[in-house]
Amino acid sequence: MKLALDFVAVSDRGLVRANNEDSAYAGPHLLVLADGMGGHAAGEVASQLMVEHLEHLDRDPEDADMLALLGAAAEDGNAAIEASVAEHPEQAGMGTTLTATMFNGRELGLIHVGDSRGYLLRDGELRQLTVDDTFVQSLVDGGKLAPEDVSSHPQKSLILKAYTGRAVEPHLELIEVKPGDRVLLCSDGLSDPVTQQTIQLALGDGTPEMAANRLIELALRSGGPDNVTVVVAEVVEATEGDAAAETRAVVKAGALDPGYESSHPDSAASRAAALLRKSETITPDHNRAKLQDANASDDEEGHTSGAGKKQPSSVWPWVVATLVLLLVLAVAGVMWSQSRATDAYVLKVQDSGEFVVQHTTRDNLFADAKTEDIQRACLNTKGDLRVISKDSKPGDCSIFATSDLPKDKREVEDVTGSYDDVLAKLNELADQALPACTDKKSAEEDTCREVR
Repeated sequence: MKLALDFVAVSDRGLVRANNEDSAYAGPHLLVLADGMGGHAAGEVASQLMVEHLEHLDRDPEDADMLALLGAAAEDGNAAIEASVAEHPEQAGMGTTLTATMFNGRELGLIHVGDSRGYLLRDGELRQLTVDDTFVQSLVDGGKLAPEDVSSHPQKSLILKAYTGRAVEPHLELIEVKPGDRVLLCSDGLSDPVTQQTIQLALGDGTPEMAANRLIELALRSGGPDNVTVVVAEVVEATEGDAAAETRAVVKAGALDPGYESSHPDSAASRAAALLRKSETITPDHNRAKLQDANASDDEEGHTSGAGKKQPSSVWPWVVATLVLLLVLAVAGVMWSQSRATDAYVLKVQDSGEFVVQHTTRDNLFADAKTEDIQRACLNTKGDLRVISKDSKPGDCSIFATSDLPKDKREVEDVTGSYDDVLAKLNELADQALPACTDKKSAEEDTCREVR
């Protein structure tokens, strides 16, 4: 029995973000979702580059190896990101997640990197196809965090793997499908604010297009804190020789369709977000002008109506409101600066010479700061860097240490800053690493690094 896909892709920038860094594509044989991040307004560049390098896979692969095709195309997209950063240094730090499927009429080939998600709805039951490449997921895997606590964890958005131009190993898997199955690819703009149970109910409701629009609406009504993008496809029976599914126009969304601007639902969240964006455009001079106008109006009333009818007290609500606002902003500023000072990452050299990533946090303004080791790094024989959990024991790469560097580069100072700062330093050090040893003599001369 030949199967086909009834597909749609929908995206919204959300209620808080000013631009959309997600890119999505839906076609007869290819579904792609990429969530861009980082760089100077370049997240959308990374996601677009990735999708554009996968688009050529939207054809019947017949008996070809879909996983190999997806992996090779993603590597090409990753190389394009690296080339773009080299040509435009201001884009340094940009990257993208990737969750995509290729369809051969019988099964799906899945590729996944990052925290975007893939789901399969079958007979009313929703199954998550992907595992988030995030710090909190590593805590769940290690039994240190309950799955239901992931959405409220302060580091829930800390991604361990993404396509940034550096080598990365994607998750690849074949998935059998049958008529009636629905596939959902979504950015974390949906999966963070909307529960899996709610997603399950909405995904099975109506046509794929109706379900997709409903999912977007649910994310927006939950606050819409991030770009939200969904790709929905239903597996349907296709008669032999039916070319309709093959010729149906593809759908692009997000940064790939910048001309689209959706209307947002009339909800408390949307109204609050609209007020927030509006308030950001009001200058201090404008506020002073309004106060001056109010005083002038009161003076005019006094001259025309007599001193007994003059109401100077009408000015005080403005003054009090302004003082309260300034006080709130001052307190918020202090708390923000404290959190910035204590919510930091450190690249530290241990006594053994191994590099370790530490995270410093403070539970509240008055609590003592806590520092814990969260990750290590390793290098494979090619010199590719991987960041791994602190307890991992990889068999295909060696733990990265100062001994892997040339002698004159082994004095490395600790680096404190954002997670991106730490990763940037690790990548810089990895670029300086010695080549892998190929013979005993080179190892004895300390001109190479041993791959243990």
